[in-house]
Amino acid sequence: MDLKFLLMVLVSHGISAGLSKTVAAQKARNSNRWLLAGLLFGPLGLIAAVGLPDRHQIVYLRYLAEQQGYQPRHVCGGQKPDTEA
Repeated sequence: MDLKFLLMVLVSHGISAGLSKTVAAQKARNSNRWLLAGLLFGPLGLIAAVGLPDRHQIVYLRYLAEQQGYQPRHVCGGQKPDTEA
């Protein structure tokens, strides 16, 4: 195998790992897992990290919806329903 090609692949995977970790941390995800994904999969790991939904935005949108009177149809998150049986 050509040494230049191997070096180029290692550098691209290293850069992708660092960027994946940064993107995941900004989206409130586990950055160490995404660092590993970037190391193993290279640019594909970076593309996957960019495609993650932002947890801060999800919480903020739910807060806004509840302030407008939204009531979820089902209970999630391990909470028990407030019904008396």
